[in-house]
Amino acid sequence: GSYNQHLHVLLFVKSSYFTGDSVNYITQAEWTSFWQRALKVDYEPVVHVQAVKANQRKGTNSLQASAEETAKYEVKSADYMTVDDERNLAVIKDLEFALAGTRQISYGGLLKQIKQDLKLEDVENGDLIHVGDEEYSKEEMEAAEEVVAKWDFNKQNYFVW
Repeated sequence: GSYNQHLHVLLFVKSSYFTGDSVNYITQAEWTSFWQRALKVDYEPVVHVQAVKANQRKGTNSLQASAEETAKYEVKSADYMTVDDERNLAVIKDLEFALAGTRQISYGGLLKQIKQDLKLEDVENGDLIHVGDEEYSKEEMEAAEEVVAKWDFNKQNYFVW
């Protein structure tokens, strides 16, 4: 009944932030203390802070690689999925209940502006159906029927509109 939740956060800071004389610099211990207080827990959470530089690394831009790492899983399935299907279903139900109605991704400050400038799709309300540039014939369009269903968490079922 315990899961290892991950919060991946990407922050933009001025390069001067990392100089020893920066009055705004936050140490690893301070980050841990801040998160402990925010979570209202009696243990010290694991907090890993690392600087990202805009150089090439392993054939990819490290800023891009860092953004991709940040956008990964909130809960890593390998940490809780087993060969026991009944237990797995119970775990998925726990996670569904715990994460229902929560915001899984958010943009702020400079990242929000970059998202707007690049006209990136809204990840929460985006179109998950039309993901490519496919063209459909009139016959295919007429043969297709649109079905809209909404998941009702309380009733644990889909309802067709």
